[in-house]
Amino acid sequence: MPFMSEASPPDPNMDRRTKSDRRQGDRRTREEEVPEERRKTERRKGSRRGRRSINQYDLEAETLEFINAINSFKASTGRAFPTWSEVLGILKDLGYEKHSE
Repeated sequence: MPFMSEASPPDPNMDRRTKSDRRQGDRRTREEEVPEERRKTERRKGSRRGRRSINQYDLEAETLEFINAINSFKASTGRAFPTWSEVLGILKDLGYEKHSE
């Protein structure tokens, strides 16, 4: 048996906006002194992790070649995330192959 509330259902014609505000006054409107700022350092603007250009990393030529191949694939397909099968195809296009042991 579903739970049934014993309270009467709300009146659909009642406008809730006419009720008084239940909050006990907004502290921003009261004439009180604001406590001293606790932070001693100035806040940083922007994200903590800055965006870096690919040229700011020390990457090997092969790594840059792979990144550029992925980026050109994403630009040509219009999709941000290639599947693993597509990544494997990009690697094969770059000349990588599996060696038998």
